[in-house]
Amino acid sequence: MHMSANDEYVSPSAQATIHQGLKDNPLVTIYRYEGVSHGFSRMGNSAYRKEAAELARDRTLAFLKQHLGSGVKV
Repeated sequence: MHMSANDEYVSPSAQATIHQGLKDNPLVTIYRYEGVSHGFSRMGNSAYRKEAAELARDRTLAFLKQHLGSGVKV
């Protein structure tokens, strides 16, 4: 799960609740991106932040390759 630290749609208290509820679940990894807001990974969006977007993309691709297998092109 990718969460922007400054997400205007998910309050800090809601983010804390999500973290608290999922922190012990071995099937969930939560990545928090400091200094970015909602839509940080969407090209063309005013909130787009290339460095954070590329990190989120790389983490997502690694997850897909790990769980779908190396024979799947992503």
